[in-house]
Amino acid sequence: MNELAGKHSDHGQKRAIKMGIIVFIAALLILTLYSNTILTMNLPSVWAQEGRSAPLVQQYNGSGLLKPISEVKLTNSAGWNVKDVYVKAGDRVKKGQTLIIYDSRAAERTIQNEKAALERQQLTIQGLQEQHMLARQNGEEVTIRNTKREIAIAQLDMTVQEQKITDLQEDLSNYKGIVAPFDGIIAELNAIEGLPSGSEGSDVVLTNSSSGFHFSVLVPSSIADQLELGSKLEVNVKVKRAIRKMEGTIIEMDQAITDSVIPSTATENDNDTIKLTSQKRVSITLQSPDIQGGELASVTLNTSTANEEGLLVPIKSIYGKGQNKYIFVIEQKSGPLGNTYHANKVSVEVGEANEEEAIIVKGAYPGQFIIVESSEPIQDNDRVRKR
Repeated sequence: MNELAGKHSDHGQKRAIKMGIIVFIAALLILTLYSNTILTMNLPSVWAQEGRSAPLVQQYNGSGLLKPISEVKLTNSAGWNVKDVYVKAGDRVKKGQTLIIYDSRAAERTIQNEKAALERQQLTIQGLQEQHMLARQNGEEVTIRNTKREIAIAQLDMTVQEQKITDLQEDLSNYKGIVAPFDGIIAELNAIEGLPSGSEGSDVVLTNSSSGFHFSVLVPSSIADQLELGSKLEVNVKVKRAIRKMEGTIIEMDQAITDSVIPSTATENDNDTIKLTSQKRVSITLQSPDIQGGELASVTLNTSTANEEGLLVPIKSIYGKGQNKYIFVIEQKSGPLGNTYHANKVSVEVGEANEEEAIIVKGAYPGQFIIVESSEPIQDNDRVRKR
């Protein structure tokens, strides 16, 4: 009986030891897996995406104030006082329409005085002619010569006086008022009744409405190079608090001096930038009876750049400066506890870019998962947690 009890006791001890070993191994496995999970949870989180073999879409939004293509400044150069003003700023006027009348009384009095002087000269000549005829009748040779000479001098003086009166009359005609030299819009009116002409600058600034209006915008060369002089564009113009769609025409494109840059979101180079192509100044003209000048005009341009050899990636996935640009791609490695992910640094060559995307022409390949964003700075070959 005691022997049987001893056998049962040994068997129970062996079973307990066996169960203890099993529990220990299971706990070890659980702890190993749990520690790996904890390690993975503490790794930097990264967001990745594949590069796309797609065109780079460039979009530009620009605006400017409409200005007249042609305008003239009109002033009374004689400085006469303004008598009457018949227009106001913003008025549309027709060619030949009277805009301003000036006080011409002084000029008119001067003409009357000069005409009176001319009449006196005419009377003087008549008297000399009578003296000349009487001298001829009496045979007075000396008097004949003197009167003949005096008549010639008086006739010359009278000719000068007549020209003087003609000039004064022309000045009166030219300076008495200002008329519109063409159909247009009064862009600016400075004339004040009772004050001399030009006391506040040009009395009238008149825009030529038939020549149209224009505005200029700075456009990236990658977009401007695909535009053509004379091509038509849709332009939004703010007219009396309402947006009107109008047709614009490109009339000029000049190379601009300044370049544009886009800030990079590189984790290792916070001050880095990706440089865009240079800009060009594009001038656009419009014609509409609703435009007076000074309205805000805006235009949206969309173009696409062919992308036959590169991958399109987000700007924020590109790091580095100058020619030393690089990206991080996710590399998967197999291990005894499963697959792990690592950030692999790859040098790249960057082509054209817009504000959000850039073309990588060398260094990136289809199928790679490119790290776009990271929860914290990463280095080459760092383990990461893919989100």
